[in-house]
Amino acid sequence: MKERLERYWKSSLTLYMCTVCLFAYSQVDTANVYTEQEIKEINQWEFNSDLIPAQSIYGRSWDEKNIDSPAYNYQMMKWGYLLNLVEDDCEYVHPFCGEVTSHYGWRGGRWHKGIDINLDIGDPVFAAFDGVVRIQKYDQGGFGNYVMIRHYNGLETLYAHLSESIVERNQTVRAGQMIGFGGSTGRSTGAHLHFQTMLMGQAFNPCKIIDFEMYGLLDSQTYVNHTWFPYINGQDTKTAAPPASARRYHRVRKGDTLYGIARKHGTTVNSICRLNRISRNTTLRIGRSLRVK
Repeated sequence: MKERLERYWKSSLTLYMCTVCLFAYSQVDTANVYTEQEIKEINQWEFNSDLIPAQSIYGRSWDEKNIDSPAYNYQMMKWGYLLNLVEDDCEYVHPFCGEVTSHYGWRGGRWHKGIDINLDIGDPVFAAFDGVVRIQKYDQGGFGNYVMIRHYNGLETLYAHLSESIVERNQTVRAGQMIGFGGSTGRSTGAHLHFQTMLMGQAFNPCKIIDFEMYGLLDSQTYVNHTWFPYINGQDTKTAAPPASARRYHRVRKGDTLYGIARKHGTTVNSICRLNRISRNTTLRIGRSLRVK
């Protein structure tokens, strides 16, 4: 009899506690109750906009997906301005002290907008300046695992083909802080670090500000203008213009002559013959590709 009474009181107490909990939950303001997905998004997106670096240049633009945002300011770059590379105690640290294997410029029929630095998979990669991580993601067909940091001096730097990144989006980093490890992810034929320096969403030649043999800055400040972005056609940042030194070709069509081709491309018949190792009397086969520059 005693055991049955104990079981009764225990079950009654459990029922009472459940009722109290349900009543308390019903009194909670449902406006402050979030789903698991909403909580995840809040944790991911919560970011103090006052921490955004270089607001004098970018305002509060903070795009976590597109490296070319905000838009390039053609008029501002046409006039140019003085860019301070070192501000207060924000110094420069080389991302990795390795040999440069590929430079910035026209390569394989398109612009190579960065510097390739030789390293081994697993080698540490460091942030170049103080800043905040704007993008950290994986791009299978391009940069692979990469990190992009916006710095307080207005520059943005991009570190691509990492085997692993150890920083997160919106994280504040210091110059020289390890941000990941060297790798060969994405569109890569071997282990290397693709390093880009960018301003207003567009890449420029890192050699304009960095000495890749001495692993340091060329100067503490520099004057930047539109000539730093030779691939931009006028105000159109979507169109990549080949450099004047790039090779150019012409595909022979019906009725083409060497004289006509030379005139069309602003060159001479002798130059076309020399570049293609042909003579003036060579028969032009339709569909043949002739180098004209």
